[in-house]
Amino acid sequence: MATNLKNALFINPYVLLFFACAMFIGSCKNEEPGKDLVCISVPEDTSALGRKNHFIPVMSIDIYEKDFRNTRDSLKRSFPDLFIPDSETFNKASIVEFFQNPKVVGLKFYYGIKPGPEKKKALRIMIVGVDSAGNNVYIRDKKGALAAQAGGENGGLEYGQCNPPCDGLEP
Repeated sequence: MATNLKNALFINPYVLLFFACAMFIGSCKNEEPGKDLVCISVPEDTSALGRKNHFIPVMSIDIYEKDFRNTRDSLKRSFPDLFIPDSETFNKASIVEFFQNPKVVGLKFYYGIKPGPEKKKALRIMIVGVDSAGNNVYIRDKKGALAAQAGGENGGLEYGQCNPPCDGLEP
């Protein structure tokens, strides 16, 4: 019995390796017909960005948000024509589009002021991909009318869903 157990333990690592490989290869299998599936590998990133731990505890998030709201309210009194949202939300499909490019190791968030109707300006977030050297990596717009004529235009993301709503600042 002990010999059989030893043989079983000797063979098991190879069996386990086979099953692990099979699971990994099969993990990108589309389980839902009609749904697009994107499998994204996560290459080793030894850059400073790759070594960064981006985790922040919920308690810190709450403190940062509260301090931001206080500062935002003060800025709104000083600059009444400036719209500053609490947050912007972007859909998963748009974010995944960056990571389909194997050069992209992270995302860079730019802040900008977008002119709005009747002198109203809005603080907005723009997102681009970033490579391991910190260079911007763009996605191609295949949906816009001008982009369709030109075969696609390079760019990033904007027009997140604002909270509170952007009130007419959306395209």
